Amino acid sequence: MNFVYDQSSTISIYHNSIFSLADVESVLEPLFGNYYGKEKLAAIISSVDHIWCVHDRRINQYVACALVQSHNEKDVLYIKLFGVAISSQGQGIGTRLLKAIKKWARQANYFAVILHTQINNDKAIGLYEKLGFEKQYLFKDFFRPREIPLSLYIHEPDAYQMILYLQ
Repeated sequence: MNFVYDQSSTISIYHNSIFSLADVESVLEPLFGNYYGKEKLAAIISSVDHIWCVHDRRINQYVACALVQSHNEKDVLYIKLFGVAISSQGQGIGTRLLKAIKKWARQANYFAVILHTQINNDKAIGLYEKLGFEKQYLFKDFFRPREIPLSLYIHEPDAYQMILYLQ
């Protein structure tokens, strides 16, 4: 377990602590539940190598989480899901969480961190670019729900794959 604590702040960042499914879902379900559904979201949470969560001591709740998968053969970390509770956005929490992940990844000798984000999510793209991520690829219909047959499919947002080189 890694722990980042700043006495001047009310937030603490935890890495691979014993998070309950309910704690992680409390942050990610309001953000991604409509897209994934409860069962698929729970499966993603239980499948990743790394879970990072931000706890706000003022309200005694988790307010941000990142689900991260290692691709050791490529020395790459993939951020599968990254979210900050709507009520906690705009306070620098996402920036601090990404900086903690970036610092840990460098110390662990990863080559890069990658993620996907909707091309119309300007707020997220701005955050990622501020921290050094670059747009690498454009994927058409990336966020199309996998359960919907193509014949019934309505266009879903495209995605950028973004990369942060660490070395």
